Order: sequence, then structure tokens, then C-alpha cells
Amino acid sequence: MKMKMNVSHANVYKNPKDISANFHYEIFASSEESGKKESQQLSNFANWKDFTCVVQEENHTEGSVLRFSVENKRRIHRRLKLFFLLDWKTSGAERLSFISPDDHLVHHYSSAKSSLVDYQVDNSNGMVRRSLYPLTARGISSWKQTLETGTIPYQPLLKGPALTVASFDLLFSPLQKIQGHVIGAEADSKDDLRNFHKHLKNRLAFHLKK
Repeated sequence: MKMKMNVSHANVYKNPKDISANFHYEIFASSEESGKKESQQLSNFANWKDFTCVVQEENHTEGSVLRFSVENKRRIHRRLKLFFLLDWKTSGAERLSFISPDDHLVHHYSSAKSSLVDYQVDNSNGMVRRSLYPLTARGISSWKQTLETGTIPYQPLLKGPALTVASFDLLFSPLQKIQGHVIGAEADSKDDLRNFHKHLKNRLAFHLKK
């Protein structure tokens, strides 16, 4: 399994037009059945080990939303760990990424931009655990080894370029479907960022209708 994403590309952007309003992402899954652990990078529409995974990206002025749906196609109870690696091409120098102790979101700050990532499972039935944290290139380099255990390096406070990892540990009933979303917002100031984040969450609460 080859990890394509690399934070080394995160150079300072000189032209504001180069700043993208949405994040780049990759999806990985890990499962253990009959004593055998397996992992796989997934596409937006994937069928792996009789799990159907559908991911849809929605871009808005305030940021981006990744809606995901995972369905267990077998008539038995099963467990799946799902990982989203999210990469904001944030402009500016002096980058800092951290997990907020107040809201448990991942914040990325730089001299020019501020961004955050939030996540949620729409149906709590079946969710064993979820976590969100930043990850550096060093953590990515050991991705293949750590994915075999279903975990990744925990780095709560980072300097320099970093990704955000959203992970979901899901326990499925026979033929159950679990849905959720990951949202990201980016703004010039921290106040604007908080407002954008609130607006995005309101849009999700009302099915993204204004």
C-alpha cells in the first residue's frame, strides 16, 4: 500500500489565487476478521470486503463537507476502522496545528490563514470510538506499519506543515448502514473562522439548505 499524500509540498503561497477553498483527502480502511488484519486505501465509491463506502464532497463559501456512508453487506456483526487524511493547502508561514481542549477540533493556524476540521457520525448506533488530530510527515512515513494495528501516531501539538486525521471505529449490525461527515472551514481571521464553522454546522443541521 502506497501513501500518496505528502506534506512536503506545503510551501508558502505567494499568490492568493492559488489558495484552494477545499481540502484534499485520502480514505483508508482497516478490518480484522477470522484473526486476519487487512487494510486498504479506498476510492470515493468502493466495495471492500463487502463494505460499501460512498463519499461525496460538497464545497461551500465557508469551506468543505465530506459526507460518507458505509454499509455492511453481510448478515453478521462486523467492525471497520475508517480513516480520513485531510490536507489544507494553507498559505503563510509559522504554521501551528493543535487539538483544542475546549471543542476537541483540530485547528491549523499560520501567519496568513486559519482553518479547522470537525467531524460527526449522524447515527451514534454502531460508533465505538472517534478521534481527530493533526499528523506530520514523520507520522505519515510510518502509516503502513501503524495502520496494521488500526491506530496512527498521536501528535496533539505540531509546528510546520501537518495533515488532519479523522478516524472512526465502527461496529456494524447485519446489513447496517452508518453515515457521517467531516467538515473543514478556512478564513483570514479566527473570528471569521468561528462564524464559518457555525454556519457550516447549521447548514448540516438543516440538510445544507439555507
